[in-house]
Amino acid sequence: MANYRDPKTIYSPQDMITDVDVIFEDHDTVSIAKIKWNDNNVIGIRWNIALREWDDTDKMNGTKECLGLPISRGYPTWFILPDQILDKNSDIRKAIDSIKL
Repeated sequence: MANYRDPKTIYSPQDMITDVDVIFEDHDTVSIAKIKWNDNNVIGIRWNIALREWDDTDKMNGTKECLGLPISRGYPTWFILPDQILDKNSDIRKAIDSIKL
């Protein structure tokens, strides 16, 4: 089974993140966290296992650790969502709500 970086331990960049509270974690897909970023509460998201890591035998058998995405300079990081994504009246949220999948 693949071994991936525990999202509770991802504090990169170190000068920006002071707290990570994982609110959703699915081994094979994503993790979502409430993060203290530059003294502001934000929502971060990341893939636990990157697409190309699924093809790496050493990563899939647990010999090597999956870093997921995003990464920066070899360190796992978080993609910070814009605050407007949570505001039901924002243009970003309206655009998302209009999508038919």
